[in-house]
Amino acid sequence: MHQPNHAVLPAQLPDELIQLLQGAGIRLTLDELQQLRDRLHAVVNYQATIGVMGKTGAGKSSLCNALFGREVAEVSAVEACTRSPQEIDWSIRNGKGLSLIDMPGVGESGTRHQEYTALYRRLLPEMDLVLWVIKGDDRALSIDEQFYQQVLLPVLWDSAIPVVMVVSQVDKIEPCREWDWVKNLPGPFQHRNIDAKVEQVCRVFKLPRSQVCAIAAEEGYGLVELVEKIVTVLPNEKKWSFTREARQETVSECAWRSSSQGLWETLTSAVKVIVKEGWDYLSSKLSTLAGKLFSWW
Repeated sequence: MHQPNHAVLPAQLPDELIQLLQGAGIRLTLDELQQLRDRLHAVVNYQATIGVMGKTGAGKSSLCNALFGREVAEVSAVEACTRSPQEIDWSIRNGKGLSLIDMPGVGESGTRHQEYTALYRRLLPEMDLVLWVIKGDDRALSIDEQFYQQVLLPVLWDSAIPVVMVVSQVDKIEPCREWDWVKNLPGPFQHRNIDAKVEQVCRVFKLPRSQVCAIAAEEGYGLVELVEKIVTVLPNEKKWSFTREARQETVSECAWRSSSQGLWETLTSAVKVIVKEGWDYLSSKLSTLAGKLFSWW
């Protein structure tokens, strides 16, 4: 998979857009110029906040590690090891980065269930994206459904936060002996059962297929499709910050183009709001800079 030099070029875009404005003779006051510069840099350097949620043992921490290429979250096969929100922050340069909140798993016990309900309600409004993780061979979805209906949906409706349901550990779905450990792919009957599980999740949570994805995190299965779905549901101004931080092996050409287009539309919209005179002339000049942005391919 061809990977663009994505970390360098978009960081240069705000300055190049400012230079283009000045070269085109567009007159801005000092306040307008600073406002535009602040907005452009804020978009390029936006730090996304992603909440990873679900029942205990669903594979949330493994998903965090697989998506972002680091052992950022503790993993245990025996007991619930995330009993408080693990907020992992990192930056690559100039403050750019990502805030990943690995939430404690619901359903561990009655006492903790109430505690985690309050915790989720408090932290949800801070999220840019929610990944709700469901273990592939788990037939009991009542706790997930209860939390989704009673805790997530009211906040998601009010805040317009996108959610993607992640069916995890699908290598354990029967017949699990069909899994091809060389190619890391399911066998034919196992693939059929994985599809059936995805359809069940769509039906139970009343979500389109575009918001449900099947993965086996440690085997790398389904991660590229998951990133594409995430980029699809995120607002334009937040697509870039996610794909910028994801492991490059998981980001397809389609995902990069979608996030780059979202970045470009957000930047040009910011320019259009501030540049009231001369926009028609300037928009014809912007195509040159847009061509540079997409010349990675």
